[in-house]
Amino acid sequence: TAKKLAQIKNSEKQILKLQKDSKKAEEEAQSLEAQHDEVMAQFKALEEEAFKVVEQITAKEAVLQEKESEVQEIKKEFENKQKEVSVIRQVEVDILNEVEVQKTALKEESDKKTYWENEYCGMTERLEDLTKSVPEEIAPETLAESSADEVQYRIGVLEEEMERMDVNPDAISSWMKADEECAQRAAELEAATADRDKTRNSYDELRKKRLEEFLAGFNIISLKLKEMYQMITMGGDAELELVDSLDPFSEGILFSVRPPKKSWKNIANLSGGEKTLSSLSLVFALHHFKPTPLYVMDEIDAALDFKNVSIVGNYIRERTKNAQFVIISLRNNMFELADRLVGIYKTDNATKSIPLNPGSFTVGSSIPVA
Repeated sequence: TAKKLAQIKNSEKQILKLQKDSKKAEEEAQSLEAQHDEVMAQFKALEEEAFKVVEQITAKEAVLQEKESEVQEIKKEFENKQKEVSVIRQVEVDILNEVEVQKTALKEESDKKTYWENEYCGMTERLEDLTKSVPEEIAPETLAESSADEVQYRIGVLEEEMERMDVNPDAISSWMKADEECAQRAAELEAATADRDKTRNSYDELRKKRLEEFLAGFNIISLKLKEMYQMITMGGDAELELVDSLDPFSEGILFSVRPPKKSWKNIANLSGGEKTLSSLSLVFALHHFKPTPLYVMDEIDAALDFKNVSIVGNYIRERTKNAQFVIISLRNNMFELADRLVGIYKTDNATKSIPLNPGSFTVGSSIPVA
């Protein structure tokens, strides 16, 4: 009986303990439920904010696309304006050249005018002197009334006047001959002037044509250079600029580049690898404008890392199939892209070479010789 009573007391204690635990569990469940409600409320608030952020991002992306399209239109407009400026500058050069030609012609005509005015004044003075020295003409009535002695005396006086005047009877024929020669020389001068004008016009047309073709090629190469450099460097920029836009052939061209995440620099201030990439971009741009059938390049990849060697090698392989590139290289990833390999080695103090076809290599096969 005592044992049973003890068991009952223990059971009552356990019941009380379980009731307390159950009550505590209910309180914790209520607390957790309240926390769950609070978390759900926060989640809903965050979800609403997230929807708002997504909507803002969508709107910003739409605005960004519009801005990008506007930027592209502005770039196109800028390029068109650059072309217009080039044309205007070319017209300005032509006008300046024409002004210089007209100034030269005006000076020549002014010199001619001064010369002939001086000649006219001199001839007028000489004519006046000759007119003064010519004796008065004797009227027929006076001659009829004069005696033989008076006439003889008059003849003597006239002869003395002629001797004193030093008249040259051959002057008229000499003058006619000189006048004929002068006319001939004037015709020759006119023909020479016409030839000179024709040659000058031809020269000006050739200069204009040279400038037009140069500017057209320069614009194409500049745009392609930007594309090539951006492709090779994955984000850089390059630019060709005329030192003297009015006379591009007098001062030359500036080549500036902006490597990725760096500022603009002249090509002379770049590192070895950057110089190589810039030079190759220009070579590829020139190849796009006017392809050359054969290129020989000596260790162009010496200053490049693995990634840039692969970029350059793949471009040469895929984009320049209309030309043949002979590249001297020591880089494995350049070898892998080659159509033919020529190995150079030295044995017994003698240099030898062996051509290989990389595409013919298979695992376990012998070395194929091209």
